[in-house]
Amino acid sequence: MKHISSTQNTVIKDCILLQSKGKKRTEKKQFVVEGSRELRLAHLAHYTISTLFWCPEIFAKQDFASWIKTFNNHITVISVSLAVYQKMVIRGSTEGIVGIVNQKNNSLKSWQPHNKNPLVIVLESIEKPGNLGAILRTADASGVDAVIITEEHTDIHHPNVIRSSVGGFFSATLFVCSNEEAKHFLQKNKINIYAASLQKSIFYNKANYKASTAFVMGSEAKGLSDFWRDQEVTAVKIPMLGNVDSLNVSVATSVLAYETVRQRNS
Repeated sequence: MKHISSTQNTVIKDCILLQSKGKKRTEKKQFVVEGSRELRLAHLAHYTISTLFWCPEIFAKQDFASWIKTFNNHITVISVSLAVYQKMVIRGSTEGIVGIVNQKNNSLKSWQPHNKNPLVIVLESIEKPGNLGAILRTADASGVDAVIITEEHTDIHHPNVIRSSVGGFFSATLFVCSNEEAKHFLQKNKINIYAASLQKSIFYNKANYKASTAFVMGSEAKGLSDFWRDQEVTAVKIPMLGNVDSLNVSVATSVLAYETVRQRNS
């Protein structure tokens, strides 16, 4: 097994660039995953892991040997010194393992809903990786069938998306496309569209989500664009009983997703 003890090694520099530069992730069609749990979830979700960097000073040899048995034999494993490992990671505690993972095809054209009444979340121009990750966590927990990112402002493979999703990134059926493509897909599949908006809206718990449902959520700063407001969609709102005028987008998405779960199970 190859061992690297210098932070100036080209392989290490390339991994660090994948962590920090969205352009590099797009160019290589790869991203970095930290932590044994996250890497196992990536493997279970059929992501291809090309390289693992293992720090024996954190992850004991016997434990690592047991952990890696569940993976295939085509992964390149490189041991690294503690100093190198600390240079590579963003999180303070990641069990001594980092992986380079190949991106999947995120084209909406490739998906056909398996659920006869799918629940879809559409996220327009979400800006903060932490919010996107939190929404993916909710999507996993509430059984959302797909998350569609439109007019992408945040790299879906950003390390903070992976981290804040707590593994939800890997279980999510995730697509990136334009508003037009998303609208066409939803209409083609006869999925009812509900836009989270204060204008001309009804309270969220007054609508019926038992049939095929899509919730369209807007950006943190600007909300939904005129594109979605001008469509023939039902606008829904969550009542605000205090002094603030809106919820964080990840919290609002959770409220709507679980209202759907409540209705469908009642």
